[in-house]
Amino acid sequence: MGDNMSKIEIHDLNELISSNYPQSFVEKLINDVLLLSLEVKTDYPDYKQWYTTIHVPGLYDGTRNIIIAHIKDKIVGFVSLKKTKEEKKICTFYVEKRFQKNKIGTILVERAIAYLEEEKPLITIPLDKLHEFTRIGRRLGWQITDIKENLYRIGSPEVIVNGNLAQETTTQNKEIKQLVRQYRIQKIKTLLQNLKLFLSINQN
Repeated sequence: MGDNMSKIEIHDLNELISSNYPQSFVEKLINDVLLLSLEVKTDYPDYKQWYTTIHVPGLYDGTRNIIIAHIKDKIVGFVSLKKTKEEKKICTFYVEKRFQKNKIGTILVERAIAYLEEEKPLITIPLDKLHEFTRIGRRLGWQITDIKENLYRIGSPEVIVNGNLAQETTTQNKEIKQLVRQYRIQKIKTLLQNLKLFLSINQN
């Protein structure tokens, strides 16, 4: 794996577009990310429509970006970003499983923070995948600010980290505690373990 890490390449689509990189190459990267996204976000309805009608046009008006990690011709990770006056957000974050814990995620997050000009960007994380972000969250001081049910997937809570979604009212800690109690009542014990693990970051 060490040899592979020395061969990692990063492509920033905003930079490629602004530098008039060949359109065919840019479009290939956009399509490759879509195909990979559809494999890993099978349970997110309307993802393809969001990607093609909202995210891709944003790449050309400067409100969106995708930063991609390659090893040779293979995409091993990417992060999709939104940067507007109202919201600085990590929309999608992915690192191929066998390349996790090898700094690719760290590189992508650092590039995302630099692009967004925000050390604690907004991000929503499925509750059942929260444990995958514990290491990065601990190092960067990320904080849970809300939990919402049925935000993107029916019956699957999303954890809001580092802020509130655009046009959302601020959620107080009391409301978060009520949601946690509700999840206990529903006996989502495995998911709660992930939640408590992430919440413990701010107690260390």
